[in-house]
Amino acid sequence: MSPRSRVLAPALEVTSAIGRAFRAAVHMNRAAISARAGFVAAIPVVGMIAFGTIIAQPVAAVTMGVGAMLSGIAWRAGGGPLNPPLGTMAGAGAALVIATFAGTTSGRWPWLHLGLLVVFCLAAGWLTALGRRGGVVGTQSIIAFVVFGRFPESVLGALTLSGLVLAGVASQLSFAALVARPATWRQQRDALVTGYLRLADVAADLGTSGYVAAEALDVADAKLQAPALFTDPAAVALSNLLSEAWRIRLELTVLRAELERAVGRGEAPTALEAALHQAAGVLRQVAALIAGDAAATQSPSLPDLVGIGSAGGELDPRLEARLAALGGQLGAACRLARRLSGPPDRRTPHPTRGGRRMRESLTDDLRRMRASASLGSPAGRHAVRLAVVVAGTELLTQRVALPRGYWAVVAAATVLRPDFSATFTRGAERMLGTTGGVVVATLIAVALRPSGWGIVVILGLLAWLTYAVFPASFTAGVAALTAVIVFLLHAIAPDSAAIALDRGIDTLIGGTIGLIAYGLWPTWSAMSVDGRLSAVVAAQHRYLSAVLGALVQGRPIDESLRPLSRAARVAWADADAAITLMHDEPVRRGLDPHAATARLAGLRRQRLAIHALRLDGSGLPEQAPLPELSPLAAGFDRTLDLLENAPAGDGKPPLPPLRTLFRNAARRLPEILHDSIDELVDSTNSLAALYGFGIPERRSATSGVQAGFSSA
Repeated sequence: MSPRSRVLAPALEVTSAIGRAFRAAVHMNRAAISARAGFVAAIPVVGMIAFGTIIAQPVAAVTMGVGAMLSGIAWRAGGGPLNPPLGTMAGAGAALVIATFAGTTSGRWPWLHLGLLVVFCLAAGWLTALGRRGGVVGTQSIIAFVVFGRFPESVLGALTLSGLVLAGVASQLSFAALVARPATWRQQRDALVTGYLRLADVAADLGTSGYVAAEALDVADAKLQAPALFTDPAAVALSNLLSEAWRIRLELTVLRAELERAVGRGEAPTALEAALHQAAGVLRQVAALIAGDAAATQSPSLPDLVGIGSAGGELDPRLEARLAALGGQLGAACRLARRLSGPPDRRTPHPTRGGRRMRESLTDDLRRMRASASLGSPAGRHAVRLAVVVAGTELLTQRVALPRGYWAVVAAATVLRPDFSATFTRGAERMLGTTGGVVVATLIAVALRPSGWGIVVILGLLAWLTYAVFPASFTAGVAALTAVIVFLLHAIAPDSAAIALDRGIDTLIGGTIGLIAYGLWPTWSAMSVDGRLSAVVAAQHRYLSAVLGALVQGRPIDESLRPLSRAARVAWADADAAITLMHDEPVRRGLDPHAATARLAGLRRQRLAIHALRLDGSGLPEQAPLPELSPLAAGFDRTLDLLENAPAGDGKPPLPPLRTLFRNAARRLPEILHDSIDELVDSTNSLAALYGFGIPERRSATSGVQAGFSSA
């Protein structure tokens, strides 16, 4: 490559990445459009405006309308789900009320107001560590602080204004809970049906990721734990079905791993493949039973289909035993599903216990946020960048005295995201959408010149359009939302064309500032990949230590290990997402993406081996202590400690001889554990080789690396 090409290559790569972001901004997923959800979310906004119009209080009407509108945005914007996430909406609503009070009381003292704005920006950036829900809460708090901060009030006035916002939030939440969400029992059943269908997909097709089933079962678990006044009296059966689903998923994970390895070796295990296809058929029928399908309910021979454990001697005894266990679990699921065949009796109250689930979720959130409290994490860097850019834009608009310049501050805050691709895509979406919304609002204002109840009607139509299309296209959603805001302000300052023009100019200014700032101080996803891979190693280390510890001490291997399994899976998914983002970035720093992908595949193979050991351990006839495993468990601890904190370059310390430790203990261990521990040793040695460590048993490690790539 010539010197000139080397100089131009980075610039061309950046230009290409920005072009991809703008092309993504005009994409629309039509399947995500929901006229019903748009109607439900728009009604509280229109209701608040109509109520204020009836009592001739336009300021109160607009304030309540804004509370309802922003709470609805927390539901529908940015790929929001079809069913309203009440927890996220409640969190965003609380943030709106707090930020409104803080913004209006501090508005008369510019430097106090600026200092509080920095605090809100730091908190908002830090909350992005929790994903969409954290980002929604943080963004809503900044919007409320900036917008309402332009109207300084006394403490009493601020309380009144915050109360009006709270009224709008409460109306949106109440309406969403009572109308948008289906009855609790139906929602629980539907979630469980989806979980079983995803399990069927996993059993039938090696190309289907096992993560989709785990994610669906997580959703079902959350539904069953959610507090509700009235639930299905068969909730115990639903919970038992969920437990069976988790056990079935674990068996399928191990069986699929066996099938993947066989395919990688060029073998064709037709008996195992046929058994998994049969299991998929049973899972689909169980899903039909749970859903109350009449044909499935009337099928008297459904449990007889669960004969997948007899492969006619074509498989080794270990796989035969595992298939038999899967067959027994499917039979139990069939029997449980039959109990749900009758119509639900909604008159019987059944209190659910969501406290434990909430505590676990809160603990997990706090752990994530603690891990992100540094400039080395994407969320930490985003928090500082957000505070500097938003505060700087605030100072700029004060000096330049832009009309309604607070929209430039809002635009700068909402454009910035923790990663390159999302920032430039969201920036393009917001600027294109705002421009389109300005045009729409101006045309409506000039052509119709609405007033009074005409404004209410137009607001209703625009709000419905906003919420209906937001998950399908952020650009279209922003365009409709811009028009909504223009006509909300028109209710108290009738000059729609001027308002639209000011908002368009200010948004372009703020969005441009945000994009330039990110370009000057970017965060590359590749820089966080090492840390995320280390987090996966740490999570799998905790999972493996718990399994081995239970075996060594003779404790039962039960459902108490599921949170550790879930934590390992979530950490793996986080690393996978970061590695995926590397491919959309113009500059790649840190770990090479191919090496990162190989390590992630190795970690996946190790996690499957831990699953297998957990299953084999739970199948022991007696839970007698196995102190013979202690040296091997210590060897795994040492190896994973070194992998978690792997030093760069050469000169890595020697690893424990896991293969030798296993051979020394094998003759005193139950035979049922031999295969899973053997695979665990190979997968761990393979992973160590990918990290650049020298392996004492070179031959075994080499074969393990090859198997790792095959199974990935």
